[in-house]
Amino acid sequence: MHEQLEIELQALKDLQRLQSLVVDLERERLARPPEKEQRSAPASRKRWEARNPVCSFRTSLEIKARLNEWRKKADLSFFDIMMVGLERLEQLELVNVLKSRISQEKNNP
Repeated sequence: MHEQLEIELQALKDLQRLQSLVVDLERERLARPPEKEQRSAPASRKRWEARNPVCSFRTSLEIKARLNEWRKKADLSFFDIMMVGLERLEQLELVNVLKSRISQEKNNP
């Protein structure tokens, strides 16, 4: 019986220590300054972001290495490299349109 009382007394002491720790943690949390709320972006920033959206992509390590090589070799940004590719595609499209028109003119004189 005496042993049972000692076990219960020890459990009660452990519970009191835990409660004390919880109270200490809560006091510490309340003592910290409140976290700053994130400010809303200014209207000018919102307009700029609307006019300049982010464009991102994933690529293989090999292609990333090739892109970095060209960036260093030609002192280009990723944007510059993308623009060169886009202009090249537009030139190819124009060539294909012209070829198509020439072939139509040959078939329909």
